[in-house]
Amino acid sequence: MRAIRFILVSIWLLVPVLCCAQLRRGEATVEYRYDNGQYSAVVNRLGWIEKKTVRLCTDDDLYGMPVNHTLYAEAKAKKAYKLLFEPVEQYLKPGDNVYYSATMMLWYCNVDALVDNDGRRLFEKYHFFRLDDIRAFPVDPKNHFYSVVLLYGGMDYDADPEKMKEYAWTLHTRDFQHLYEDVRGGNCEEMDFGESEDGTRAGFRNLKNSKGEIKFIYSLERHFSSPHTGEKALEELFRQDTRRDHEYIMHISTHTFNMPAGYSQNDTPEEHYDKYMRSTGLLFSGASRTLRGEAMPYNLNDGLLYAAEIARLDMSHCAMVVLGACNTALGEVSQDGILGLQTAFKEAGAHTLLMTLWSVNDKATSEFMKRFYTYLFDGKTKHESLDLARMDLMRSEDFNDPVYWAPFIMLD
Repeated sequence: MRAIRFILVSIWLLVPVLCCAQLRRGEATVEYRYDNGQYSAVVNRLGWIEKKTVRLCTDDDLYGMPVNHTLYAEAKAKKAYKLLFEPVEQYLKPGDNVYYSATMMLWYCNVDALVDNDGRRLFEKYHFFRLDDIRAFPVDPKNHFYSVVLLYGGMDYDADPEKMKEYAWTLHTRDFQHLYEDVRGGNCEEMDFGESEDGTRAGFRNLKNSKGEIKFIYSLERHFSSPHTGEKALEELFRQDTRRDHEYIMHISTHTFNMPAGYSQNDTPEEHYDKYMRSTGLLFSGASRTLRGEAMPYNLNDGLLYAAEIARLDMSHCAMVVLGACNTALGEVSQDGILGLQTAFKEAGAHTLLMTLWSVNDKATSEFMKRFYTYLFDGKTKHESLDLARMDLMRSEDFNDPVYWAPFIMLD
């Protein structure tokens, strides 16, 4: 009996150790939770027998808190820090790797960009890793060699369908025909393209800085496939490019769209999911013609890549998707998670997503991407490259306002 009791106690003591076996010195996990109006965080470190649960704030405390760039002005960013992160810091040390998962309104919050009591942005103090699953730890080695980066941008949303068809016809084969069948979404007249302020990547006009962004990234290395711009930035080609048997990065510089999902009270969870995934997506060349109601030539996709279409692709060899577009991190939030583009790419198998939290400035986004890839191909990790690119813009003369650098978040 004593032997059995000893074994059971040993197992009980060993379980927390096994649960944090992937953690190393200088690392911590922070799992944000929400229950009945109360936010909390569960913190874990290497060697702890029990995780620490910290009460944070309530819905009432967060009432009226903005979910756009105004949150990151210093005064509001400090207030958010006190509510969402300061209570956790008793268990952290400067320089720690902090792996965290979001919940509820934190899906819309860039925790890294909050400001502590000393006026420092948190990403200057810690190394953050935002996780889709708190149990999954990213591998982000230095000096990693990315052999293929697929570049889509400088799109011509009003491209000549005949030129598109001429370029695309070789992509359509009987074996892979299912890849190119368009999902039917809602009413295009009800599409929302974000807050179309001057200079943002909202709306659906051709982007002034996108083609230069693609050319710059392409110039950093010589082993990429050709950049896809103009009428060659096709939905068909994107779908085919995802089917690779070796590691690649997918970079997409474009517009996003959303429309009413058309829910009904009798929808099952599966129907709810399906309707939402057919209500959001990305624009590719030729999309403006579809939006005007023009019919595309036979066998040519409509240029509207819905989340539902992305989710059924095989992107299991995609190391990272970089979404240089507006509001790509947004979606429908619930206690069960978030529905949106990030759901689609994760279901397709993409490992890491670089996304945006609001309608981003075209020029600033292009500058951010240039710096991000410069650091990445200079041997920095993905997360280091993100922090350094954000810091460059934060300290620049033209783009130091958080509206320019704070929307960029990375999800593993």
